[in-house]
Amino acid sequence: MQAKTKNRLTIIFTAVLFMAPVVVAYMLSSGLIEYQPDSTKNHGHFVSPLVKLADHTDAPWAQALAGHWTLIRRTPEACGAQCPALETDLHKYRLSLGHRLEKMQLMLMADDFLSDLPDAYPHIQKVSLAGEEALVQVMDELSQVSLQNGHGLYVVAPEGYLMMAFTPENTSSEIIKDLSLLVKRKGD
Repeated sequence: MQAKTKNRLTIIFTAVLFMAPVVVAYMLSSGLIEYQPDSTKNHGHFVSPLVKLADHTDAPWAQALAGHWTLIRRTPEACGAQCPALETDLHKYRLSLGHRLEKMQLMLMADDFLSDLPDAYPHIQKVSLAGEEALVQVMDELSQVSLQNGHGLYVVAPEGYLMMAFTPENTSSEIIKDLSLLVKRKGD
């Protein structure tokens, strides 16, 4: 092969090599090629539109959500015998974050709390929704994309927005992976 032909082929190959990603990116963004990845990194359901809890209640706890990640477990009835099990689950999710566990706060929401229950986990904030009709309505609606029938497991972003809901199909390991990704994202 002559040197002139070899140089031309090298130039053409180099041009094709650098132009191919541009052409593929254009085709994907213009819709000429329809490609949807089989999976995403997250397993939970992104809430759309985002819900700012402070917009639905004047309670001080809603204002205190800002600045850190919060995992909320909601139960639609008065929290009785099932509360310790719900608190244990929340506590396990937080422990799974390892050295980042301080970035995740925990909250248990219920219509009301029975006062005679032992408080095994004082770091879990308990929030009664008694008298919070607007918030109860929002949480009941969100329940349809979460655990159903008023129950839910949600993540609130440091900006105070409820942004992710977990469904019954989500395994514990999927929830842990999502929580780990979220707390890593916001400054280490």
